[in-house]
Amino acid sequence: MSTDNKNWKMLEQHPDNELADMINFSAIPQIRSHNPLIKIKQNLLINMAFGLMVCCAYIIIIICFDYWQVRLALGLVMVFSLWALSTAFTQYRSIRTDIFSNGSVLQELKRQRQSIVSWTRSQARMALLIYPVSAAGGFMLGGAIGSGKSVAAFMSKPVVWLLFIIVVAVLVPLCHQLARWMSKRSFGQYLDALKKNIEELEVENNLDLL
Repeated sequence: MSTDNKNWKMLEQHPDNELADMINFSAIPQIRSHNPLIKIKQNLLINMAFGLMVCCAYIIIIICFDYWQVRLALGLVMVFSLWALSTAFTQYRSIRTDIFSNGSVLQELKRQRQSIVSWTRSQARMALLIYPVSAAGGFMLGGAIGSGKSVAAFMSKPVVWLLFIIVVAVLVPLCHQLARWMSKRSFGQYLDALKKNIEELEVENNLDLL
């Protein structure tokens, strides 16, 4: 029986133990005692709380400012934010820091890491579609408030449209890079640690086969 399956049997005898405790067993001393899945879950929770605050801010703006163009843009952004929150919650619930299935520990770690990576990538792809809408809504709102005119009146000049295009063209890649940096800060190092744990378990299994 391979080392990771032996540890699986040990874990089944203590179903309430955290995965962090499991990876401290002397049979796999190479695996770090720090469980990256716990940190990923914690950061997901923080991100969801921040997302809820952003959605509340959108609701306040939509109610307080009677510009249909801005309401339409921010309404679309809020729909995306709610979608992002729902997928984050689904991902949060799917991450298990203790294991209940009958498969191997190694395969379960691989599955969880791949699920998190796929989720972060889908979030980034969808966000690229919404950044221009968000930038447009913010530009129109700021211009209407600053000029004291309606959005249509503010946007009626060609120079404003030129500025609008420049602002959107600049903000979209900046927002994308910022989102990538935040995602890396929240999940990147812990995904790397999880990958390291997987590699160490694979080495253990390969040694057992020799």
